[in-house]
Amino acid sequence: MMNYLFKVNVVKKQSVFPVLASLLIVLVLSCGDLYAQNEVYKKDKRTFIGGNLGLQFGTITILDISPYIGYELTNYLSMGAGFTYQYFRDGRGENKYSSSMYGGRLFSSVKIIPEIFAYAEYEILNLEIPNSSGNEIRKNVSSVLVGGGYRQMIGPKMYSDIMILWNLTESDDSPYTNPIYRVGITIGL
Repeated sequence: MMNYLFKVNVVKKQSVFPVLASLLIVLVLSCGDLYAQNEVYKKDKRTFIGGNLGLQFGTITILDISPYIGYELTNYLSMGAGFTYQYFRDGRGENKYSSSMYGGRLFSSVKIIPEIFAYAEYEILNLEIPNSSGNEIRKNVSSVLVGGGYRQMIGPKMYSDIMILWNLTESDDSPYTNPIYRVGITIGL
């Protein structure tokens, strides 16, 4: 009986996440359209580049390089794409482990006020997953990440972002645990 109840709850949980992710992405995109109706467009739309860099050294070593490029469609709505590479090494115990993950992402951001923004991202990472025979196989794992952040201007065309995101499609194979924290720098071109 308990096993049956658990299976029903898992099915309900998995079917709700894609619906919530779709609704949030539609909301983010429609907010940009609402702002676009009332704003005066900039004469020169801005392309921007940026990225996240993560480093951790010691018994557990992590290197994360995640550059991206984007385009401000309006004063409030931005979209872009990026690449992610992560190296992970765990030197604890007898079974030392190392792995590389890589993949791409598409994202959208809507400014609520100049310092606060909503964010949605679709990412696919290729990573190693242990199989039942104890070997590891490479697998593509997709994630829908949503959340928001705070933007701090550093200069006229440079700012840093701090974000809190949730993976709406969290699975056993996902490299993320909720919540996900990101810090990055962006430069307008």
